[in-house]
Amino acid sequence: MKNLSVRFTAILIKTAFVLCTVSLFLMPFFAKQYKMFSFQQGDVTVPMLITFYSCAAAGFTILTLLDRLIKNIGKSEIFTHTNVKYLRIISYCCFVISFITLLFARLRIYAFIITFAAAFMGLILRVIKNCFEGAVKLREENDYTI
Repeated sequence: MKNLSVRFTAILIKTAFVLCTVSLFLMPFFAKQYKMFSFQQGDVTVPMLITFYSCAAAGFTILTLLDRLIKNIGKSEIFTHTNVKYLRIISYCCFVISFITLLFARLRIYAFIITFAAAFMGLILRVIKNCFEGAVKLREENDYTI
């Protein structure tokens, strides 16, 4: 059952990667559509595109590291320094996205939802990273005592 969950997660990560890649090409169209259907004043097409493409770099980094992390978990390499490093970088990427969307939220208040969600995920990942780091230390101590 565990293997099935890992494979399903790997498929979801790859699907998200494909969808994000497609969105890179479709975002100019969606930004123009937003401009047409938005009831708010001011054109934010360019700031929206800058925000999106800036966040995309962090998003692709997150997806790449999640893919590596799930591969390690599939190989039963769970509590390792490498996975701790991946979780740390992913949390930093969440904070970067949070900061970038905070800048855009000055123009569109609804961007605060993404800002809050990214910051919250960054905090959760920091806690998980700290748990993994503690588990790595325990595992290493255990390996040395045997």
